Formats: sequence, structure tokens, C-alpha cells
Amino acid sequence: MPEETQRPLLGDTSTAKALRIGASVAGAVPFAGAFIQTVLTETIRNVRADRVEDYIRYLQDQIDELKLKIAIDKPEGLDLFEEGLWQSARALSDDRKKYISELVAKGLQETGLEQQETRHFMRILEQLDDRQIILLAEYHPANSPTVGNEQGTRFHEANRNVVQPGHAVDDILDHTSQEEAQRGARLNEIMRRHLSSLGLLELDQVFGSIEMQPSSQRYLISEAGKDFLRCIGAISSGGDNGQ
Repeated sequence: MPEETQRPLLGDTSTAKALRIGASVAGAVPFAGAFIQTVLTETIRNVRADRVEDYIRYLQDQIDELKLKIAIDKPEGLDLFEEGLWQSARALSDDRKKYISELVAKGLQETGLEQQETRHFMRILEQLDDRQIILLAEYHPANSPTVGNEQGTRFHEANRNVVQPGHAVDDILDHTSQEEAQRGARLNEIMRRHLSSLGLLELDQVFGSIEMQPSSQRYLISEAGKDFLRCIGAISSGGDNGQ
């Protein structure tokens, strides 16, 4: 594993309060509460301060500092908070940082099965990029492009370049544009298979039984896929109908 992608050891502090980012990160997030400042000054070095700053902002919007302190005093909460810092340090988009903070905030306030589910989804999120999350969300009923579903219409307009590669090609006979569209379609299929392997999508068995071309596949979102999108905040709770 390349040196820059390795996670430094947490160290041997007796209380194991959190990671070790270093004082520079604490200085970059002066808005953080006193307890978060304490955590950051005792955490993993070399995490990208600007990305962690956004993560902390989003997290503070969802969980107050007292609840955060109580949660991080437990090994499960500390581990989840640590994982959120690591993932946010590598996050390239605001949406990704929000997904991470949503999961961490939920996990820190849950117990038992719900917390285990959140921790599992945290591991899944690390394996997916933003394009795959869009491809998964495409299958959610809330984003169905049906007449009268404004959310579905907005989703497909905003993400058309992903869900419909090549839709904006002006000259379909242009070889370069056509090849790019085909590459996009192939990439989407690879990503859908990955989503299926994680249990977030499942093959449409009815479609498969009548399809004349066995190589063609059509997917449906699984219940686990719906739960994942809800937990990361990509779909509002109870939003099967797009409300």
C-alpha cells in the first residue's frame, strides 16, 4: 500500500479519546466547540484540514456537542467518528461530506442493530464514488421520472450526464462523441454490477425471464439500497413516493 494512503496508528493514549490530526487542524476550525477542539488536537496528523472542516460543520448541524462527547466516550462511537474523519479527509465533493456526516451523526445517536447497520453502511460508502451513488439513487421510487414527480424530474435533469451518457451529443455520427458515450454506458454497467454485489441493487427476475438477449440486465433497488440512501441523506425519510 502506498505510504500516502496508509492510516497512521492511533497511538497509545490511555483514554483513546480520538484520532490525531494535529493543532493545525484545530486552528482551521475555530468555530468548533471546546470538546471538538480537544479531539482534533489529539488526533491523526496530516488529515486535510479544509475537508475535515466541512465535515465538522455538517456534523455539528446534526448533533450537539454534549451528545457527541457522550458518544465518543464509547469505543463504538470513537471508531465511527474516526472513520468519518478519514473518509471526509478524502472526500472530493460537498455531497460526499454530507453523506459521511449524516451516517456518523446517526450512528453516534443509535444503539444495537441500528448502529450496526450504520457502521456497515459506512464501510459500503467508502467503496462507492459519487457516480455510483447517483446510479443507485436513479432506481429509488422517489426519483422515478413519472409525470407529476417533481423530485424525479429534478434528479434526472441534474444527473443526466451520468444516467444517460451521451445524451448531449450534437452529432451522433461523431466518432469521438459516440465512443465516449459508449464508454460511459460500459462504466455504468460495471458500477451497477458492483452495487448489485453489495446488495444495494438486485436483478429484475421478471425482466430476465422474458428478455430475448440474456446478456442484457435490468436492475431494481433492494430494500437495503433504499435504507442506505435514506441513512446517508440522499433520500428523505419515508420518501418512496418522492415527498
